[in-house]
Amino acid sequence: MGKEVKLVILIEVQPGKAEEQISLYQKIRPLVLGEEGCLEYELNRVSGSDVKFVLTERWASEECLAKHDETPHMKEADSISPLFRAGPASVLKLIGV
Repeated sequence: MGKEVKLVILIEVQPGKAEEQISLYQKIRPLVLGEEGCLEYELNRVSGSDVKFVLTERWASEECLAKHDETPHMKEADSISPLFRAGPASVLKLIGV
């Protein structure tokens, strides 16, 4: 395995659509946590906002993350999320200092 990968994903949903984001997360979270190399997969709402979320992910390696992106549940999630999101998510890859 390679070096651990940490991601912070900034998500904004359309007004009134937060429950759709939460529901999708709750549906796929057990599947993602069961994937090889998944160390963390956690969604949090931004304090004071009804439309902003932060998803944090940790993967054992780039290879595990690449496999994650190709799973059927993630492909399905990627096809559904534009229905309730305000725009594309911003993915930030973190590098330790």
